[in-house]
Amino acid sequence: FGENAIVLKDVHEKAIVKLGSDDIKTQRGQAEYMQWKVSVGDKSKIITTRPYQGRTGKVHRLDFNDVHVDMSVGAKIIELPFSIKLDNFELERYPGSMTPASYSSDVVLIDKEQNINMPYKIYMNHILDHRNYRFFQSSYDQDEKGTVLSVNHDPGTWPTYIGYILLTLGMIWSLFAPTGRFQKLLKGAKKLQASASAAAFVGLLALSPQNLDAASPAIDENMLKTMQSYNAVHTKNFGTLAVQDHQGRMKPMDTVAHEVVAKITGRSVLFKLEPTQMFLGMIMQPELYQNVPMIKVGHKKIAVTIGLPENTKYAKFTDFFSREDNSYKIFSAVTEASQKKPLEKTQYDKELLKIDERVNVAFMAYQGSLLRIFPKPNDANNKWMAPMDAIKDYPKAQSDAVKMSISAYFQMVAEGLKTANWSHADLALKGIRQYQEKYGSAVIPSQSHIDMEIKYNKFGLFSKLVPLYLILGVLLLVFAFINVLKPAFSMTWIMRVALVVLMVGFAMHIVGLGIRWYIAGHAPWSNAYESIVFIAASTVFAGVVLARRSPFALAGTAILAGVTMGVAHMSFINPEITNLVPVLKSYWLMIHVATIISGDGFLGLGSILSLLVLILYIMRGKNGNENIDRSIKELTNLSEMGLIIGLFLLTIGNFLGGVWANESWGRYWGWDAKETWAAVTILIYATVLHLRFIPSMKSNFIYNVSSTWAYSTVLMTYFGVNYYLSGLHSYAAGDPVPIPMWVYYSVAGLFVLTVLAARNRKLS
Repeated sequence: FGENAIVLKDVHEKAIVKLGSDDIKTQRGQAEYMQWKVSVGDKSKIITTRPYQGRTGKVHRLDFNDVHVDMSVGAKIIELPFSIKLDNFELERYPGSMTPASYSSDVVLIDKEQNINMPYKIYMNHILDHRNYRFFQSSYDQDEKGTVLSVNHDPGTWPTYIGYILLTLGMIWSLFAPTGRFQKLLKGAKKLQASASAAAFVGLLALSPQNLDAASPAIDENMLKTMQSYNAVHTKNFGTLAVQDHQGRMKPMDTVAHEVVAKITGRSVLFKLEPTQMFLGMIMQPELYQNVPMIKVGHKKIAVTIGLPENTKYAKFTDFFSREDNSYKIFSAVTEASQKKPLEKTQYDKELLKIDERVNVAFMAYQGSLLRIFPKPNDANNKWMAPMDAIKDYPKAQSDAVKMSISAYFQMVAEGLKTANWSHADLALKGIRQYQEKYGSAVIPSQSHIDMEIKYNKFGLFSKLVPLYLILGVLLLVFAFINVLKPAFSMTWIMRVALVVLMVGFAMHIVGLGIRWYIAGHAPWSNAYESIVFIAASTVFAGVVLARRSPFALAGTAILAGVTMGVAHMSFINPEITNLVPVLKSYWLMIHVATIISGDGFLGLGSILSLLVLILYIMRGKNGNENIDRSIKELTNLSEMGLIIGLFLLTIGNFLGGVWANESWGRYWGWDAKETWAAVTILIYATVLHLRFIPSMKSNFIYNVSSTWAYSTVLMTYFGVNYYLSGLHSYAAGDPVPIPMWVYYSVAGLFVLTVLAARNRKLS
């Protein structure tokens, strides 16, 4: 074949070539090929068909003497009693990005039988309903001129909805029924709490927000003075400047500065400099900052690779480039690491990719490419650009204006550094802001939005809740154990102070969520970070409602909330506020997610209480202890109450999810990974709550063991589906990442705890 030669190394005369599957995963949840065995009488034939989604399949004819069999796999053609004509398809994107914000179809409904000729606008969560047919905005053609509508004909919609309503009312009624299980547990918990002794004062918990950052790396004193010479008042003013990120979200420069500093340094503050001071310095004096040790090094092997001692924690930007040829020292290592499958990546590989991202973010900051502060005049997509891009791309008049304003600003900042007079820099910044208002008024955030987001960044309410919840929970847990071992030790004032502190934390939690809602313009449970934070809030709410009189339960509430908030602030969780994709802009979705996440909080509380009960089983010994036994019974009652409410909320949330799915694309259930695991979670918890009806399993110990282990289904539904399985609700892409070692340690530890508790499982 031209210059190419083929050598046949072997011949397999009896070999059979056939299709095979090398992966259990399928594209879009459907098979790519299907193999059939068709039999007529004593004759059989094998046929392979390919399913076509949304299209009729290719017809395959099989002949069996006088019998002819036609087979195809695909959509079935159903003729509608009316027609729909597309007048116009409109796609809106987030400003300055290619991310769709919304898309809609202007159609005309033509029904000659009923003499209807009606224009209608179909868009996500706004459907066309006619003669029991429902049309949903599904997708669009790649040329953005045609639309794709999904069609549903379901006469059982309202019977289904009525069923949801009746089941929901039944669950709510069971909580208040005088002879119901929940009221029985509530009375039992109150009786046990009333029998506990109490009467003492302890003045503790002087909790103030603490800076948990470690000490900054060593730096030359003159260099630090130069970095500190950026006027705090001016950099605060610089932080109020509107900027557009790569996803099209409009936000203040203060947010960009916080994100850049956090990404590069792994901390919120470095050298006691405000993020805006540091970010402006990186733009103005890149040569200075490139020699500042500020890029976090997460692995000693990386430090050695770039020529630094293995215990180095922070590296300079220049450390990553060779002095001889300016080559990128870790280029080949990063390339090799990026080509590996997630399961093959070592900790070194992961840290390599992280530090490569940090170096690239620093480079973009030095270049000024993150300064997307100049709106493009008369742009249909309201795109904003960085100074160099704007100067190249904009019409001459606007290009000159950008060049003049950014040059003036940089000159005035340089003057401020020399003379300490920053008034001219403030005026130059005002000129940039006037340009923004002239050409970008359609998307520029209001001053109240900018001010609120800056306050949100500054206060960092959520990160401050981690130590508050954890310290409160640990202290209260210690006092609770003391109270069990020494009943004379009173808990009255300790509980009052603890409840006040927990309520203050909860108030901060709710205020933070409210501010984030206001800033983002959508409910704050749309991504991993927000939903984890909301789970923590619902956990605190559950504890205050159910367990405010129980020291162990309140301690468990605080500890679980603190751990949950700690997980939210781990490095693999992105806390940035992001735009929503069109399908998520639904009030049904907002209620659905809020209800389910609230249920997860109650289930989490029930599980942590059961975990504490297992610890108490170990403490009680074989001979038992009256106070410990009473605490076990009390916590078991509270745990079961938490599970009942959590299961009800989870079930109702799934009902609401079915409504959302049906109103969005015409189906209640699609066996998506998260839908399936939500159903598994409901079934598991329903089993846990009904084990008491099996005589041999009716015991507090069996309940608490099953309650503790059952929370693994919630974790699987959330983390497992999001990061290991593919589907509508998943964040995973490509090969799954390896399971962290702490998961194995946790399972082993919980197993040992269960075995140790089982030795003392018989209560007096």
